[in-house]
Amino acid sequence: MKFCSEVALAAAIGIVGYPAFAQDAGRGGGAGADPAAETGYADDVIVVTAQRRAENLQNVPIAVSVISNEQMDRGGATDVLDLGTQVPNLNLTSTAGYLSTSLRGIGSTGIGSAVENPVALYVDGVYIASGASILTLNNIEQVEVLRGPQGTLFGRNATGGLIQIRTRTPGQALTGRLNLSYANYDTVSGNAYIGGGLANDLVADIAVSATRQGDGWGKNRFNGEDVYRINHDVAVRSKIVYTPGSDTKLTLIGDYSDRVDSMNPYYVLPGTVPGVVVPPDVTVVDPLPNMGYDVNTDVQQRTATEAAGVSLQWNQGLGAVDLMSLTAYRWSSFDNNFDYDYTAYPDRRIRFVQDDRQFSQEFQLSSANSGPLTWVVGAYYFNAVSKYKPFLIWADGMGTNITLHTFQRTESIAGYAQASYALTDRTSLTLGGRYTTERRSTRHATQHVYIAPLDLDLGVDTFADRKATFDKFTYRVSLDHRFSDQVLAYASVNRGFKSGGFDSPQFTAPPYRPEVLDAYEVGLKTNFLHNRIRLNMAGFYYDYADIQVQKLVAGATTIINGAGARIYGLDVDFAARVSDSFTLTAGLGLLDTKYASFPECPISTPGGGVPTYTGDCAGKELPLASEITFSLDADYEVALGNGTLTLNGNLYYSSGFHPQSDNVLLQPDYALLGASARYRLDSGISFGVFGRNLTNRRVISQGIAGDDGTQTGFYRAPRTYGVQVGYEF
Repeated sequence: MKFCSEVALAAAIGIVGYPAFAQDAGRGGGAGADPAAETGYADDVIVVTAQRRAENLQNVPIAVSVISNEQMDRGGATDVLDLGTQVPNLNLTSTAGYLSTSLRGIGSTGIGSAVENPVALYVDGVYIASGASILTLNNIEQVEVLRGPQGTLFGRNATGGLIQIRTRTPGQALTGRLNLSYANYDTVSGNAYIGGGLANDLVADIAVSATRQGDGWGKNRFNGEDVYRINHDVAVRSKIVYTPGSDTKLTLIGDYSDRVDSMNPYYVLPGTVPGVVVPPDVTVVDPLPNMGYDVNTDVQQRTATEAAGVSLQWNQGLGAVDLMSLTAYRWSSFDNNFDYDYTAYPDRRIRFVQDDRQFSQEFQLSSANSGPLTWVVGAYYFNAVSKYKPFLIWADGMGTNITLHTFQRTESIAGYAQASYALTDRTSLTLGGRYTTERRSTRHATQHVYIAPLDLDLGVDTFADRKATFDKFTYRVSLDHRFSDQVLAYASVNRGFKSGGFDSPQFTAPPYRPEVLDAYEVGLKTNFLHNRIRLNMAGFYYDYADIQVQKLVAGATTIINGAGARIYGLDVDFAARVSDSFTLTAGLGLLDTKYASFPECPISTPGGGVPTYTGDCAGKELPLASEITFSLDADYEVALGNGTLTLNGNLYYSSGFHPQSDNVLLQPDYALLGASARYRLDSGISFGVFGRNLTNRRVISQGIAGDDGTQTGFYRAPRTYGVQVGYEF
């Protein structure tokens, strides 16, 4: 579909979703309406922190999607990947167990040690660097998705935007929640929360979630074992808040998670030929048949992830100024074992253990008043180490075993400032800037080669240490004007920056370059009919340079720079309270992405079996970018007997996407349908049923071509359904 016709469709439909309703609230010097003075839904104000201060969503000149805890529950979101079906122009996938993101076409399928996403992930203000973080959504209060580069206030690797997860904060009153569910594939899940006051100035909580899947979505026909199965997934999170005075607050947060699964069982895609060369006396089906969720590999895929973190946030009021300090440390270990020839023939297999450590410290000063001038200044320090310990390649067919050890450190320092000034009672100007200097270094890189048939040990090769420094000034300029209490318009220019770095397995290669995004955006935020209807929209144009693109070499994903691209599109946000019982939210995103030039693009053959070659991908679409995404969520809540009945139906549509830059692989258009019903008694006990992907559409999660030309991939969840019971007080 041509993009012009897509714009016409957007104008005709005009919908994109938020989970709740916001009202105009006065901003310093502005003429926003007082929520309490409205006759609509004054209690439905959505508060966001997109500009590092609590503000009404409708007053923020940034395109932000907000997903509430209630919407995630109704839509069946259990981990970060599920958010991709609730936000327009957002695609979240898993690549060998790593989180891969695309927001408005800005994304990456690059994975590996020290590789970070261009859509940054934050939890309670802490940046999560490691891509091996398919986070279980545990005790979530709200998720904010900021579209467009956030190069000033967040800065670090937020080229395409960011996903900001805020967890629940306990209060003095004792509250608790327990939910248990049982679904097909013998899946048992549970989560529990309890929080309350320990003293007049001290509150705390703890949240626990656990999942175990007895049966996989498919089988490995080689050994009969299940694939697409969660062996176990356990997450624990606790928050302690100490308020010794009216101007002082200390927040201590700790979390731990442990997960083992086989949810990434790459195998040769149906109708293609594997690239592995087999002896004449060995038969490999050619091309491979469609096996559904089954695979046929001599190596059983297994991923184990363990992670933990702790953070301390200090908020201090200093009269007209607020001080914030946020100190955080995180650790994670990622162990992945898979069949690198993707067939039942024992040719190649890979296992690697990735170990990540990160420390961050941020100091921030901000204005405490709501006058015509509001401002924030800050400094940010980040230090991280990522290692392969080790990366193992067993090339059984050739009798060669290779062991790699790598160590890469990232050290980043940034200073930033942003200020908004009310030029008139209806017009405000925002200026922001950030200067970042980042140093990447590799040390102690080694390679050990052993040729088994000859019992020949070639010894250990040690490679020279490498260093590189990347500096960049990024900025934001925004002008917004409130035409009335119900209409806010804005225009902005933003620059985003993602640091360069080293490919850990490529010991002598030069560093890949930083990528830079210049973004131009205009938007409207509106409320109608006493805030029963909210309609927000944003149009954007991107100039994207030195794009970091993945390339698979000898089992390791490396990063190359993919020249440049241009992107433009539209996202529109709509929510309507049809009645006191019935609400609708919806999402529509339109997108056009094209490489302007990419002469060193890795290109594969559709049928597989032929090694990839280098060509020009100019005119091709960017990976994971869909021309059209659409979501619709309908909620009906009514008092019934001694309780409340809640019904939900949700739909997500995508026009499809290409997993790789060469556009050879294609996930065609698809729709996912879900529904749930829950009856909650006044006593707090609830019962419910749910179903997800009810049409049982098989959708590729990730597809990739190896350097030998093998087209491989794996899939998202099939139809799942179950029952649940809960208690809340």
